[in-house]
Amino acid sequence: MAYFQKNEPYDESYDPSEEDYDDGFDELTEEEETFESEEEKTVLRKERAGLLSGAANLAGIIGGVIAILILLTLLFSMISFVLNDIGRSFSLFQTNF
Repeated sequence: MAYFQKNEPYDESYDPSEEDYDDGFDELTEEEETFESEEEKTVLRKERAGLLSGAANLAGIIGGVIAILILLTLLFSMISFVLNDIGRSFSLFQTNF
């Protein structure tokens, strides 16, 4: 079976390595080499753990502030209800006597 590209028959002398093909990955230079020593890996892990810990602290603070605001809203709502109820209760006592 013949291979056709752009309606042209397959050329057996075609070598794909001759073309500049970009696979989307950059080649590593000497400055960009991956960490090879255990000390560098340990430092990188500690930095990532610190970043994750900081993100968790931020999420906890935001969650705590939201919880405090919800509880304050409930508290003020309860106080408002009690004050209104006391006023209604005393008005009922005054009309009966």
